[in-house]
Amino acid sequence: MKKIIFRVDDRLIHGQVIEGWVKYYKIHRIMVVSDRIAGDSLQRMIFQSALPSGCTLEIMSVDQFIAGFSRLKKVKDYTLVLMESVEDLARCMNLIDSDIYVNIGCVACREHKVEVSNTVFLDLNEIEQVCSIRDMVEVYIHKVPWEPSVEIRNFSKLLKGGL
Repeated sequence: MKKIIFRVDDRLIHGQVIEGWVKYYKIHRIMVVSDRIAGDSLQRMIFQSALPSGCTLEIMSVDQFIAGFSRLKKVKDYTLVLMESVEDLARCMNLIDSDIYVNIGCVACREHKVEVSNTVFLDLNEIEQVCSIRDMVEVYIHKVPWEPSVEIRNFSKLLKGGL
């Protein structure tokens, strides 16, 4: 597994992330990249209280994350970067290279979204964004580390047929 994991999960920090990803890979550093959470002191406090001991949390806006990303590339431990939307991931697209594991874990079902997996529902714009990222690196749908991942290879049928 690569040392930097970008995970899209609209729930951000929750049991599956803590019990699955954090404990499985012995992750001690979590970064929540969200404009919404970065500006909400109550949410920041709630997320901080949900972490297991020995785990550090940084919460920042997407722009702050992009600006400070070069320091993250130098870290030797596993780092889990949580984003709540494909749009936020797409905003970070220029940072993504083959050293980063890109994972879409959960995007809830909403109106005008199509089921991509049992945990991932995307609209046409999100599908196009994932396709752009997929042109650069592999992108996986992966709920928890011990279950098989599914590589996103081709959404062309979804794009051609529309939603």
